[in-house]
Amino acid sequence: MTTEHSPPPGDREPASEQALRELFARVRPRQAPPAADTEEIRAALYAEWDAVTGRRVRFRRFATSAAAAIFVAAGSWLLLDRTPPPAPVTVAQVERVQGRVELDVDGDAVALRSGDSVPQGATIATGTGLVALRLESGGSLRLASRTRMSLQAASAVALEAGAVYFDSEDARTAGEPLTIATSFGSVRDVGTQFIADVEATRLEVGVREGSVTVARDDEQVAADAGEKITLRDGAAASREPLTTFGNDWAWAERLAPPFDIDGRRLIELLEWVAAQTGRTLAFSDPAAERTARETVLTGAIDLEPLPKLEAVLTTTDLSYSIDGDGRILISAK
Repeated sequence: MTTEHSPPPGDREPASEQALRELFARVRPRQAPPAADTEEIRAALYAEWDAVTGRRVRFRRFATSAAAAIFVAAGSWLLLDRTPPPAPVTVAQVERVQGRVELDVDGDAVALRSGDSVPQGATIATGTGLVALRLESGGSLRLASRTRMSLQAASAVALEAGAVYFDSEDARTAGEPLTIATSFGSVRDVGTQFIADVEATRLEVGVREGSVTVARDDEQVAADAGEKITLRDGAAASREPLTTFGNDWAWAERLAPPFDIDGRRLIELLEWVAAQTGRTLAFSDPAAERTARETVLTGAIDLEPLPKLEAVLTTTDLSYSIDGDGRILISAK
């Protein structure tokens, strides 16, 4: 038999708590749900959890992919932005240089050397020097001292001051003919050798071989071999005879392109010298011509045309002389 003792008056619990305690004392344990119901409840709970967390994972993946795409796009932009500019277009190669000649590209001046490339748009200033260029379009373009010229393209130049000599050589029928722009008009090559000389008050064009045309405004003037035309502002073009050899051409002859004699026949050298000096070739007799055509040269020598001819002929049975008409006469020793 159990005896219940009432708590002392100071320790009595509130009536509300006593009521709850008595209520819980009467509650019996609930019966556990069937195992099948437990598994169904667990599966539903996991499904709902996967649905919620899956959306979060997909969202994180989308955010990561978007960030990666932005990074790749930014990287591609940086790569494109850092792509080097296209290489400059080469319009000529330097064949010969005498003295100091400067090449100016975008305000940066450097000294030219043999073998250098000349880019489109560059300006050449010779000062007291001389330079010979091999144009990409063909032909030999040579600049006298005190000349300033810019190369607009392989077949187009602008001559500001000074003199240039052009020999179209084997490019007479290939590519675009050379055009030389000046303040007095444009000089156009028609398969030729000529000099264009610009000063403050006039343009002179002297033709050694072939012909040229000079166009200004609506006027076009032609000059043939052995002629020189002069153009001045506000005046009609004047014309006069021109000797195709001698002092007027000496500076251009000094810049003649190299001619490799090794394995070549003597007649080829003779024809080259005649072309570079503006003279004609003649033989004293058929035997001398036959010797020139049959003789094969060996070795190497790099001199100006006439000194080169003299040096080579010392090794053969022939000699040469130059008469007053500008003929190079070849004869037996």
